[in-house]
Amino acid sequence: MRKPLILLLGTALIMTGCASTAQGTRTSAMTGGPEVTLRQSAPVGTTLAVIRFPAFVEEDAEADFAEAYAGAAIGGRGGSSDAVETQALANSMVLKSNYFAMSLYRELAARLPEHSVLLSPHRITLASDGSLTSVPMTQAESLPSVVAVDFTTYSYPDPEAMMGDKPLSFGDLITPLVTVRTDPRAAVGTEGILLASSPIIDSAAGQNYAQAITDATALQAGRIEAGVPELDLISHISAAPVQSPERSRLTQPRAGTVSAYPIEKIRLDGASVSNLDKDSGDILEYAFTDGFVNRVVDIINRADPVKASMFRRADAISDYDESLAALTLVGDDAPDYLARLRYAERLLEAEQKYLSVQSLRLYDGVINGEMGAQVRDILREEYRVLEERRKLARQQNTAVALGVLSAVVAGVAIANSSGGGDEDCSNAQSRREYQACLDRNARDRGPNIGEQIAINAAIQGAIFSATEAMRRNRLSDAVGSNYLQAMIPALNMQTEIQVDLIDSNETITAIRFEDLKAKLGELYAENQRSLDTVATRCAYSGPTGTGTWLGACEDGLANGSGVGVFRNNRGDLVEHYGYARDGRSDGPGYRIVRAPQGSYALEGNFAQGAANGVMRVERSGSVALRRYRQGQDMGEAPAGSVVASPFRLGDRSG
Repeated sequence: MRKPLILLLGTALIMTGCASTAQGTRTSAMTGGPEVTLRQSAPVGTTLAVIRFPAFVEEDAEADFAEAYAGAAIGGRGGSSDAVETQALANSMVLKSNYFAMSLYRELAARLPEHSVLLSPHRITLASDGSLTSVPMTQAESLPSVVAVDFTTYSYPDPEAMMGDKPLSFGDLITPLVTVRTDPRAAVGTEGILLASSPIIDSAAGQNYAQAITDATALQAGRIEAGVPELDLISHISAAPVQSPERSRLTQPRAGTVSAYPIEKIRLDGASVSNLDKDSGDILEYAFTDGFVNRVVDIINRADPVKASMFRRADAISDYDESLAALTLVGDDAPDYLARLRYAERLLEAEQKYLSVQSLRLYDGVINGEMGAQVRDILREEYRVLEERRKLARQQNTAVALGVLSAVVAGVAIANSSGGGDEDCSNAQSRREYQACLDRNARDRGPNIGEQIAINAAIQGAIFSATEAMRRNRLSDAVGSNYLQAMIPALNMQTEIQVDLIDSNETITAIRFEDLKAKLGELYAENQRSLDTVATRCAYSGPTGTGTWLGACEDGLANGSGVGVFRNNRGDLVEHYGYARDGRSDGPGYRIVRAPQGSYALEGNFAQGAANGVMRVERSGSVALRRYRQGQDMGEAPAGSVVASPFRLGDRSG
């Protein structure tokens, strides 16, 4: 009889299923492997990483943000029908993103050189056309950088589904939503997206593409303006993507592809969460951050820091010297150019130091201020609710299983007797039908039904408690005010910066970043040397017509280093970084074609405006060496072929 009873119990468990207990994975896809050592360096005044995250939602954007968030749910369709619940979840997502982004900052800053990691909090607001967007709250993204990291803690926008398998950041559970991007000119095949959570790859690539088009359009008008893309979370919930770039497995990245990071709900150490306080340490470090930072350092090691930083670097230098800016894109070996460039780079380095100190103060304000305390209180309470829910779910599963077992045993006994009396539930077609049958029988018999109702009520009470906690923590005003309180000391504190100039040192004291820029500008104006060659705007001939050249000009035509922009015969915008002679590309060049169906790049030698020689061709999914003759692809280049680059002065011809 023992074996049949075990089989009956197994049948009972299968038929009743298990109440969801909001579990998460203990091992993230980001963990594993030895610590990656940094092998890369960046040009002077260039950061290695900028961490971007949502800081707070402006009041007039709250409704739009909540609606867009619910309408573009990751992991399912739609959100809650209760606007207050949705708003509470949206605000909780922003608040926790603030807090946990500090984990990335702490680890990256510890692993990378001093002043090479900056924080860039974004405020979610409405653009001039009424659309939802985000804008940086500091000038961290005005400086050149090798990579930028977007980080958000995500929750599915429906509290009723939160205890199932949906993405969730609640209590000891966290679902990271991340992107690692570089300048779209440095990774053309993926529009600059190097690693991203799978659901946001398309929107991230789409906005990088759109930003590159905006930048190139400004070049046509004679301006070097490096725009800042909005947060990928905002792009995902509000924008239409372009064609998706190629993707690769997270552990097998290759050139021309995006490493796709799966959506995962990570379970943190419960004891650490329940005992959170100011000195608790980093509860995200071992579960996620350490492994993720390893990936970021590896990406930096494989990046091209010159291509990644050249455009924003030129934009930053243009604030001090417009005639120098375009020449820095490719560079020159003239002594007067080099002396002036070195001076300008020292000013960027001073900006970097200032913003690094500001980031450290932001970190301290969030972690050790009122906001950090509030988040820790919320996490502890959420963990308590989750643990109660898990306990009740276990009780429910046991009670229901035993109830079904009793009913099955009773049914067997009744079926084998001449009597009867209970309804036969064995023909039920679903769990709901089976439970309804059991309830009808229980009403007739009466055993244990009160206990079952009490357990179900308690479970619903736990879920209600969690929902009400989010309602009470309707954090729109609190997030904004607390975050701004944390930022005020960082943004309005007197900071002393040592500026290491070529032949002297200067100490500058400034309260605001704008004050620092003004004083640096005065220093540059007092000490700059004249240039024999300056960057101007002139005519540049592309294959299909005249475009614009910013750089060295002679007699109204492109002649020397710089960047040219034109449209090809399909109407695609084309950027050409390199050298020109008599108005046409001549010598090593880097040509980028911005096409909606997928951008691509050619790097190598050009003659009379056309690719001519061995070219490095990058497009979505691949990087290959090809032979070109007068603009025509002649096939695969021999192994070991050397590619001329405009970013190596020794390759320059003529």
